[in-house]
This record gives sequence, C-alpha cells and structure tokens, in this order.
Amino acid sequence: RYLKHAKVPLNEYNFSNNKIANVQSQLEKLIMKNFYLFKSAKEAYRGYIQAYASHSLKNVFVVDQLDLTLVAKSFGFQVAPAVNLTVNSSKRSNKSNSKRRQIQTK
Repeated sequence: RYLKHAKVPLNEYNFSNNKIANVQSQLEKLIMKNFYLFKSAKEAYRGYIQAYASHSLKNVFVVDQLDLTLVAKSFGFQVAPAVNLTVNSSKRSNKSNSKRRQIQTK
C-alpha cells in the first residue's frame, strides 16, 4: 500500500503451485548440518531484526508485529534461534541520551 500511495508502478505475476519447487525443508536440513552456514544464517537473522527494529519509519517497520518464526524460516531455520539485540529507541546516536531496549528472540 505504501508503494501504491507513492505511485510506484508494480507488476504482479501469478505462478501455479506445481511450477514452484519446495526447497524450504532442504535448506533447513543443510543449515542444520553445516556449522558455518548455521553461524552465518544466525548472524544474518540477527542483523535483519536489528535493522528492522532500528529503522526510522517506525509506523511501517513495527518490530512488535514481526512474526519471528516466519522470518527465521526465510533464513533457513526450523525454529527461530535465540539472539540478543540492543536497539536504540532514540533518533540520536549519543549514548548518554539514547534509551536502549533489549529484544530477546526465542
């Protein structure tokens, strides 16, 4: 809806389900087997959530409404990994004036 409001032209495509390969389970197995892939995926997951939570457009990127299980699946996890995040809730980067909020994912 934000793109339509900004009058950005959009093209939508429909694909039949039988033409789309289901690789999710294979991706999850691969990440669980390979330590380095798991570590990289976990760092990417943490970075994504941290970027989402610290974005300046808080009315668009509402971290409390984010489905962490679905986000974790997009990074190849069966369940969301536990990560600690510290997010500045103030627009200033000055550490003395900024409020910090801990987000614990399970």
